[in-house]
Amino acid sequence: MRTVIIEDELPQAEQLKSLVKEVDPSIEVVAIIQSVEEAVEFFQRNAIDLVFLDIHLADGLCFEIFDRITLTSPVIFTTAYDQYAIDAFRHNGIDYLLKPVTLPDLKKSISKYRSFTRPVADYNELINSIRNAAAGLNMHKKRFISRSGKKLKIIPTSDIAYFYALGGGVFLKTYKNENLLTDKKMEELEQELDPYEFFRLNRKVIANVSSIREMLPYSKSRIKVILQPPFEEDVIISYQNVKEFMRWVKK
Repeated sequence: MRTVIIEDELPQAEQLKSLVKEVDPSIEVVAIIQSVEEAVEFFQRNAIDLVFLDIHLADGLCFEIFDRITLTSPVIFTTAYDQYAIDAFRHNGIDYLLKPVTLPDLKKSISKYRSFTRPVADYNELINSIRNAAAGLNMHKKRFISRSGKKLKIIPTSDIAYFYALGGGVFLKTYKNENLLTDKKMEELEQELDPYEFFRLNRKVIANVSSIREMLPYSKSRIKVILQPPFEEDVIISYQNVKEFMRWVKK
């Protein structure tokens, strides 16, 4: 079997390649591709039995590949997003893997491919599913408005290190060390923020992964998180949330 991995993060691509060889050493990974443009050029010259395809690539979303060429190879999608956003793929008889990819999940996907008998020649329905899912993934909040004195200030979500609850209000901390009041509740933020970027560390703090400077072992199998800019209180991940937190960090 000849397969190709289309993934813009090289370490993840190499890890997937290693897992594929562990599942079946006879599977040949003929190429690792990092962009839509590279993929289009590759498929114009090569025939492949199976494709592992990341949804978000360096130069765009993967459905652009289907817009530009006719691809008839079966596809197993890989994505860091939760199942709610990609359920549509299953209705097309196409499998997917959630990152980080595990060996048991990969074995199931390859087994599904080998038992797959329906011809895969028309990706129109699949493309529509990807577009709809991508639209859902892009619904996360991109900016916040905060009042500073008599002025309203627009804060891009990418500038926010973390949100924190204090004295009945919820504030955001920017990477410039600004503390700005929001009109949101912590529960609302959990629904509106991109779960790939933000995680509720505890009752008081929702942090951007980029704000985490250190993670330290703490008593009773907990984890202490050091944020940047610093938070004035200790930020402790409870024992019950450690597993979910570490899964998020590894995405």
